[in-house]
Amino acid sequence: CTEQTLSRFLPNVLTYRALKDLGVADPALEQRLTSLVSVGTQRLYAKQHADGGWGWWVNDESNAFITAYALFGLNQAAQAGFTVSETVMDNAAEYLRTYLKTHNAEETWQLNRWSFMLYALADYGKPEVSETTQLYDKRARLDTYARAFLALTLNKIDSSDPRIKTLLSDINNAAIVSATGAHWEENGRDWWNMNTDTRSTAIVLSALAKLDPENNLNPNVVRWLMVARQANGGWETTQETAWALIGLTDWMTA
Repeated sequence: CTEQTLSRFLPNVLTYRALKDLGVADPALEQRLTSLVSVGTQRLYAKQHADGGWGWWVNDESNAFITAYALFGLNQAAQAGFTVSETVMDNAAEYLRTYLKTHNAEETWQLNRWSFMLYALADYGKPEVSETTQLYDKRARLDTYARAFLALTLNKIDSSDPRIKTLLSDINNAAIVSATGAHWEENGRDWWNMNTDTRSTAIVLSALAKLDPENNLNPNVVRWLMVARQANGGWETTQETAWALIGLTDWMTA
């Protein structure tokens, strides 16, 4: 399905970028990663619908969460230096912008999804400033991981925005510190957006690595994520594994 394609595609992109950022030479791995990213990109192109979105499966109607995930993934590839169709990404961005203007978000899972969509658009260089401000006003109803996405979105719009510190403070205050490290737990599981506490912790690590790399919590978050791995070396779900690798790669680079 599209989600699994992306959850394999994204860590490959970020591993490739990390090798470049850290100056690590591994020609065999680079060649393997380049091949995997190329295959993933072509699969994503083939799965895109005429309206610019993606569904869980090719024959499913377009889904805002999957489309935001696809735009984020393809844009990460472009930022890493891979050739990615701007038309494909522009169409995805237009789908999300239209969706934001034609749908309402009231329940927590919807607001959480809005946060990720806004981040995907901002990361692509097409932020929705008004929608972001409206979501910030409702931040008390967001899960922790969505606050992390919102902080990243505000940083893309204006890195000096004081609202970023407010969100980071809320995130810090919600941390649970134990002998195994530091992590975050949500009030309930956001099934609609495939979220878990492990995924939340990974997304927060990604945000802290970018916005607050000197935070004393960070090494403890890394430790907790490493302990949370399953016997096969990955995490419990494809979303947990993808975002854990994203967070850990961002931290390693920082």
